[in-house]
Amino acid sequence: MRSVIAACALLTMTAGCGDATTVTPDAGPACSPDRAQWNTEVRATVERACGGCHGATPSYGAPYSLLDYDFITRAQGASRPVDRMHLRLADGTMPPSGTPAPAFADSQRIASWASCGARTLTEDTRLRSSAPLFRPPAQPPAGTTSLELRADRYPVPQVSDRYQCFTFTNVVAADQFVRRFDVLLDRPEVLHHVVLYRSTSTAALAPSFECTGSPPDTLYTYTWAPGEDALQFPDGGLRVRPSDRYILQLHYNNSRNLTGLVDRSGVRLSLGPATGTEYGMVAMGPVGFSLPARSQQRVASACTLAPGSRLLASMPHMHQIGSGYEQFLLRGTQRTPIITLTNWQFESQYFYELPLTLQAGDRIETACTFNNTTSRDVRSGSSTTDEMCFGFTYVTPPPTAEYCSEPLTEPMAVDLTYRPGMCSPADAPTTLPLATGAVRVGAPPALTGGEIPEGRWELSNIEYLLNMALTPIGTIDPAASTLQGRGQVWTSAGRLRADMLSSFSLVFTAGNRITRAVPQINFNSTYVATGSALALTSECSVGTAANTPTALEYEVRGDDLIVGLRAQNLGTVTISPRYTFRRAR
Repeated sequence: MRSVIAACALLTMTAGCGDATTVTPDAGPACSPDRAQWNTEVRATVERACGGCHGATPSYGAPYSLLDYDFITRAQGASRPVDRMHLRLADGTMPPSGTPAPAFADSQRIASWASCGARTLTEDTRLRSSAPLFRPPAQPPAGTTSLELRADRYPVPQVSDRYQCFTFTNVVAADQFVRRFDVLLDRPEVLHHVVLYRSTSTAALAPSFECTGSPPDTLYTYTWAPGEDALQFPDGGLRVRPSDRYILQLHYNNSRNLTGLVDRSGVRLSLGPATGTEYGMVAMGPVGFSLPARSQQRVASACTLAPGSRLLASMPHMHQIGSGYEQFLLRGTQRTPIITLTNWQFESQYFYELPLTLQAGDRIETACTFNNTTSRDVRSGSSTTDEMCFGFTYVTPPPTAEYCSEPLTEPMAVDLTYRPGMCSPADAPTTLPLATGAVRVGAPPALTGGEIPEGRWELSNIEYLLNMALTPIGTIDPAASTLQGRGQVWTSAGRLRADMLSSFSLVFTAGNRITRAVPQINFNSTYVATGSALALTSECSVGTAANTPTALEYEVRGDDLIVGLRAQNLGTVTISPRYTFRRAR
């Protein structure tokens, strides 16, 4: 983990972070930057972009503040701070390495003003943020006590993805607030991320167990990823009760197959009295998305929190193919930016300040842009080879759900207007009935096959069968979830054509919802029947290879043709889709 404090201190000694080394400006003779422009716009820009170190009270090794016009335009030693400002922005040494650079427009505004128009910057590929870092003080709050929750000398296996959970009980004797979190890194070469959950389950938990995704019945309390520093609340904190149980999840990625690694990584809690503001954490962002190979795609969702909720800080999180992150406040017809990150870097994940109070009717839009240059489709999920789009956000009052993901549009607003696909017969009907369906928990009934008569069949029912309702993003409410679609199938001797549009709306017990359109299924294939299985050889298909089945199960039941497509995984949940087509008269 890169420590911002250490980076600033190091750069202070080596001509960075506002050092006093002599620098000769290269933008012409010393000029007099415009004081009126400083007062009206530049000072606020400098405070936003540089105030973390060079604010009214200098921090993290910065030798002086940059917010006083008279001070920065006078020589301090052999140079003026105002000249150093545009020089350091131009050569990329400010902000320090590993710290997000200001938005390019802010950097250019400062450099142009400080050089009296002589300096023009070239946009670089450093991570840039429109919001300032949520920086911790150098030391924990006075009067707090320290509690460490660590892995107990865990032998790290030679695997690329291992989620290992460690259980802690009776951590306090009376209610207290966590005032500060510090991550404890023992084997950073294999540690991908750290999450601390509070368990709401009454079931027995093993001291150590493998846990893919979020453990059941848990709430987020803290998360760390490479690049992040300590996190401290300005007042109050997260409540810890004597009855609470905590689960420390360590995600190991030992893809280099290093041997003999024993890990004691964990989290240090700084505990204080349960007074002041109480916070909780919620993960805002879209789930259930797919990123086709060799494509760029933006995914987004909304989140509605209780009126009066106040956002303190948020850590945007993506994996390796993310390129940009955005959040917007949706208030009436207005869409106001909250934070924008460009040139995403996985190794530079930070909490950013989001001082925002929500009103009734407000929603927050969270969006990520991905550039999938690989030759494979990438899905959302918890593995390092999957992708995520979350803003892990501290909110007061504490939210009741750990995830918040809603459609940006109203539920079931997916366009299911049917138009025959290119693999359908030329005389394919264009008006089809709307079929609906249900989500159920249970094993899919076995299909029995049978002789497939020639004919045309119209979609009449959809069913999603789940092995469990508990997913990494919450518990699905099957009764509230809905399915819709339009489609038809043509059968003849040894040939099957299919053309179908559908959508799903999965509702979770916490109230959030995922509504998605399923990519069009349109293919023309020959088949070989073996029992209840059809082996398909496609001669025409629409979309990606993932949308064209190579095998399926079926059953002919009177005038119904029931088709079972390949099961899909959503974390620990397996979804088996079943489609029923009624023979057209």
